[in-house]
Amino acid sequence: MTTPRLIPVLTGTLNGQSVQLVDARHLHDFLGVGRDFSNWIKGRIQEYGFVENQDYLLAKTGENLPFVSGEDFSPVLGKGRGGRPSVDYFLTLDMAKELAMVERTARGREVRRYFIDCERQLRQLHQGIAHLRTTVPIALNRTERQAINRQAWADVAGDAQAKFYARREALLRQCSQSKASGPISLPDDFRPDWAK
Repeated sequence: MTTPRLIPVLTGTLNGQSVQLVDARHLHDFLGVGRDFSNWIKGRIQEYGFVENQDYLLAKTGENLPFVSGEDFSPVLGKGRGGRPSVDYFLTLDMAKELAMVERTARGREVRRYFIDCERQLRQLHQGIAHLRTTVPIALNRTERQAINRQAWADVAGDAQAKFYARREALLRQCSQSKASGPISLPDDFRPDWAK
């Protein structure tokens, strides 16, 4: 089951760690907070003691965001009064959950549950990837990795090719035996199940 996207959750980097981030403007809009964004976010940061570069990251509107990765990111870039640039806040999921919780509204509860579900799905994804990577990582350069990938592909393709030729030879033998005894009749297993 996938969760409908209420608010975009981005993959980003905070203090060298991969984290999930939320654009605070998206959260503010979704929660339907009565106060303007700037006063709301500044007040909540001060009131609850959130710390920059620990709970949230700042970026000026239009600034390149080196800490955010992903192609599906489209921020709600704030437009300051009179066209002046504004500051965008990117919150960790923990901070976003806490802000949603302190709003004490149905939308706040809904978005908090949504963020919890996003974290659960990320954990499941990481567990699935961990099961796939059972080998010890080896430091290889790009050329070495490409050579290994080519060899692995050749092995897999070679196995498939060998199975193809073995099957073809078996069918040809069956046909040649049938031809010796009269007109050619293809064996029942000549066509694969999907073609029957």
